[in-house]
Amino acid sequence: MAQPQVPIDVDPETGIWTTNGLPMMYLPRHFMVNMQQAIEGAMGVAAYRAILYQSCHLSALQWCRAEAKTHGLSPEETFRHYLKRMSQRGHGQVEIASLDIAAGRAEIIVRNSAYALGYGAGAARRVCYVFEGSFAGGMAYVLEATGGAGDPTCHEAACFAEGAPECRFMVSCG
Repeated sequence: MAQPQVPIDVDPETGIWTTNGLPMMYLPRHFMVNMQQAIEGAMGVAAYRAILYQSCHLSALQWCRAEAKTHGLSPEETFRHYLKRMSQRGHGQVEIASLDIAAGRAEIIVRNSAYALGYGAGAARRVCYVFEGSFAGGMAYVLEATGGAGDPTCHEAACFAEGAPECRFMVSCG
């Protein structure tokens, strides 16, 4: 991947960073991994995973709506743009292995996931569930924008932190 093409504007009076009009924060990877590990320890993986799923789903939906409007992108272009931006922001190398817009289905691969690398290959469990709500929310935007039916969900099918060669996610409408 070449250098990211993520435009960052900084308001000289407030210090607020924005990209395409959306306020942003720039954080080191270890901050996010350490935060996830601490919250898992405090409330358990299942509880945190459920909360994270909902918040990431809503955030993806909001981001896709804003970016589609800002750039005049089609629903599929918006979804692809969303995943590209995740790659450019250091989440990992995110790519679509398969995509069926009409069915609301996708298989997404994340190589070099920030979370999997943070936990390490010996974690012996799937740790990249932060992406599940994000990918489902991105697909929810696509269905909303195309008038498609269904409520997409996503699950992590494989993770580098449990010994898989990469992280894999399956998005589908139940």
